[in-house]
Amino acid sequence: METDRNRILTASIKRLLRRGAVSHLRKIVEKTHAGDLQPIFQSLSVSEQRRLFEIIDDDVKKGELFSRLDSDTFLSLVSDMEPEEIANILEKMPTDDVADLIGRMPEEMSDAVLQKMRKEGSEEVEDLLSYGDDTAGGIMVPEFIALREDITAREAIESLQKEHHDVEMPFYLYVVDEYGKLVGVSSLRQLVLVAPDTPLKDFMTTDVISVRTDVDQEEVAKIVARYDLLAVPVVDESNRLVGIITVDDVIDIIREEATEDILKMAGAGEEFVETQSVLKSTRIRIPWLFASCIGGIVAFFIIGKFEESINKVAYLAAFIPVIMGMGGNVGTQSATIVVRGLATGRLNIHDIWPVVLKEMSVGLILGLIYGFLIGAVAQVRYSTAALAFSVGLGVVSSMSIAALFGSLVPMAFARINIDPAVATGPFVTTAIDIISVFFYFIIATNLLGI
Repeated sequence: METDRNRILTASIKRLLRRGAVSHLRKIVEKTHAGDLQPIFQSLSVSEQRRLFEIIDDDVKKGELFSRLDSDTFLSLVSDMEPEEIANILEKMPTDDVADLIGRMPEEMSDAVLQKMRKEGSEEVEDLLSYGDDTAGGIMVPEFIALREDITAREAIESLQKEHHDVEMPFYLYVVDEYGKLVGVSSLRQLVLVAPDTPLKDFMTTDVISVRTDVDQEEVAKIVARYDLLAVPVVDESNRLVGIITVDDVIDIIREEATEDILKMAGAGEEFVETQSVLKSTRIRIPWLFASCIGGIVAFFIIGKFEESINKVAYLAAFIPVIMGMGGNVGTQSATIVVRGLATGRLNIHDIWPVVLKEMSVGLILGLIYGFLIGAVAQVRYSTAALAFSVGLGVVSSMSIAALFGSLVPMAFARINIDPAVATGPFVTTAIDIISVFFYFIIATNLLGI
């Protein structure tokens, strides 16, 4: 239903753009959420994107749209805009989103925009830019509610009404000492239920879950998901509260990390390229596919080494695809399970051997089942017990080794701080293919005596 609505909306906007019906377009845009405008922008040409963007009158909506667009579309839109116009839009946005957009701009453009922004706002953005892009400091919001522990509940409520009415996430009230160090937290529910004269220190929660500014954003997402938080405080090395990360940012992180993992597992880089040029898409994929190319060459030499055996028993070659395919599939399954388990926190990198042994056991059982099945097919087709046994053992060894390799490599990568998603790319799947065909020919040549 939602997809049909978006399709109709996109078709209507394209038709009105062709006709130049600005007044009708303005009415549609005013009623359409920025989240619905984003996919429409992705389907328009560059000139159409700019024309539609100029029709939007609300700087807040423009800012929301900016934060949702991919880097190429965003840069295309702002390339012809004056720094002052960009600054006016960015000033209506949360500081963490502004820092992200500023970080995408060329240095000359970002400097010009920062100069045009109000001094206080630009200083906050520059502070965020000093942290790594994928760290808690880089994605945090520097606006939060923090009050001294000795004030009463009544004074806290008055402060919320007078001084903190524009804070993005007002669900938690953070409590700090005289040095600004985080000492406690209270929910708004706790605040309104206690007696008005009760000091914050008497009912605040002192066991505060927080993260340091240098913690990776993926780890932040795991913490928020594990403890069901709406926001998590960010502290510096001295435990001084410097910002918060809200649940809406965490949702974006989870989506980004999941997308990155999936693309890495497919060997297609780390970010979507469907809106980028053909040359850029090709350049991103070349290094990943180079591993497959090298693997194919190695497999060619391995098969060539057993060329004499294949000439004697030609039907050996008939089972190469199924043995390589079964091994590759099991290896990819094991690697995917481990990668997602590590990403979601369900698997611990210190439990490497229990995880590997479990996956290898699964691979062995599956290998026995399919080895018997494929071996039976070989026996029926060629009536040669030694060939059937060779094929069956080849499938068992292929699937067992693939499960071992597919689970061990991502766990090992995670232990040495390398993204385990790389372990399911072409490099690992190609390696599994090579090992599978090698063991198959070793088994077959020995059992068949060729």
